[in-house]
Amino acid sequence: MMSVLIAILLMIVATVSVHLGLPREIAQVVMKICKCHKCLSFWMTLLGLHLFGCHFLQAVLLSLLSAYVSNWFAMLLILLQKAYTKLWERLKR
Repeated sequence: MMSVLIAILLMIVATVSVHLGLPREIAQVVMKICKCHKCLSFWMTLLGLHLFGCHFLQAVLLSLLSAYVSNWFAMLLILLQKAYTKLWERLKR
């Protein structure tokens, strides 16, 4: 009997949230986060550290550090990509 009540309650919550446009807004925010490597690094690190039971303040600080370091890592990947492209062009000649 309890599972029927939970199912009805979840159906009501889902229907009202769609009616209010909540899933669409959440999807737009998630898409903005997914377009930025710094943002995605911050939120993924924060979520991962939270799931592993890390203290909240420590998780936030490490997530900020992760977002900063991801910028340098992205620059390294860009440099490696340019070096690879130059090498590939040289080998094609």
